Amino acid sequence: MTLLIDSLSKVYFCTGARNHELLAPLSKNKLAFEYDERMASFKALGFIKAQEAPVAVCTTSGTAVAECVPAMLEAYYSKLPLILISGDRPKKLHGTGAPQTIEHELLTRGSRGSYFEMDLTEFLEFKMEDVEYPVHINVLIDDTTSHDQKIIHHKNLAAFRDFLQVKKSPLFIFSHESRSMLPLVEKFTALKIPFYAESMSGARHLSSLSSERDLVTLFNQGAFDCIIRIGHTPLTKIWRLLERNPLPVLNFDERGMPGLSFGEVLTYSSHDLLQSPIWWETLSSFQTSPLVFESKDLGPLMEKYPESEISLMRNLQNELKEDDVIYLGNSLIIRFFELTQAKKFLIFGNRGVNGIDGQLASAIGLAEGTKKTVYCILGDVTTLYDLSSMREMPGNLKLIIMNNKGGRIFDMLKLDKRIVMEHGLNFLDISQGFKLKYTNDLKELDDTQVLELFPNQDHTARFLQEWNS
Repeated sequence: MTLLIDSLSKVYFCTGARNHELLAPLSKNKLAFEYDERMASFKALGFIKAQEAPVAVCTTSGTAVAECVPAMLEAYYSKLPLILISGDRPKKLHGTGAPQTIEHELLTRGSRGSYFEMDLTEFLEFKMEDVEYPVHINVLIDDTTSHDQKIIHHKNLAAFRDFLQVKKSPLFIFSHESRSMLPLVEKFTALKIPFYAESMSGARHLSSLSSERDLVTLFNQGAFDCIIRIGHTPLTKIWRLLERNPLPVLNFDERGMPGLSFGEVLTYSSHDLLQSPIWWETLSSFQTSPLVFESKDLGPLMEKYPESEISLMRNLQNELKEDDVIYLGNSLIIRFFELTQAKKFLIFGNRGVNGIDGQLASAIGLAEGTKKTVYCILGDVTTLYDLSSMREMPGNLKLIIMNNKGGRIFDMLKLDKRIVMEHGLNFLDISQGFKLKYTNDLKELDDTQVLELFPNQDHTARFLQEWNS
């Protein structure tokens, strides 16, 4: 029996970091690179009908798998040999709320004939024996280090007091919840305890650590002896570093999810903590030394590289007013917005599973639910993914597209250049086709509905190289 990776005549490869490890073994097949999994899986159905042979779609983890379900259903009821290959997070992260980690097996129940779960080595040796189409093959990509810590759930705040009693230099991280965490953070600042507030918390402007670079530097230097996280799973890079370099972690998560393969969890929201005497009594009796470090200033690099994506993001924020309503897409958009944010904004986004899908549609729904102007900031690939939503943009929504000509997050991760999917497209004709007023001049933001900005990729690369050095 022939190995699966040798038998495929066509693979629609949907760009993603989690399935990047599958690119090399699948490269011997005819590859078509896609960014929209729903579109790719339906293309596969058409190719199957033309060739009368099995065809595969390969996706990253999270909602990318869910986007394939409509085509899987069609294949199931049409008896077509569609193969879904999904790259997944390690088993120990399942059910934890870790980024882009959902239960893939549950997604395709009722739309598949066979399901197999395996590691990368088993995938390389997998033979298509005794299968019923369509097939879902879930490949567990393990990039984490094993450790002895476990997940512990607590039922009361006495655990917080016990945890903090033996710690000297905690880092508090305020991530995000379904509503703003600003009231809790405003009161917390009086305690003079080091903390990092992400943009989605609603309190980024109050953060005692001004940039993620400072946060990562201090983490790598061993400045903290534990992490206390309030809110849902953070965006910050150190959350991923913790799997390789674990510290004691205590999570206040209303969902009861640690976001890691280890850590202690208390099911309290920021609103619960704001009203908790035990929380405040514990903190008021805690003493910690202030952090001593030299924070790097963005200003000189912005002057040196004025056309970088980071500089354009700061220029955009300068045009926005305090308390403006912002909807942020994922990937580099939210990272660069957080890096440059100095004002108080009302910030929204989809950070539950961190999927690229439906971002513009979610911003439209947000705009339909408020009388305020909503500024939706997306990347070019994210906008292309949700292009049909441009048909019904309400008048109080402004779409700002940062067009860096591809999925540049993969450049930052130093992954195979093919999955960047570089392009030369712009949104002028598309906007006009949907009868939306378009400009590429930031100064015309107030008088337009679609603003497209074009970062200089060389400026961005040089900026980041110097910033991270």
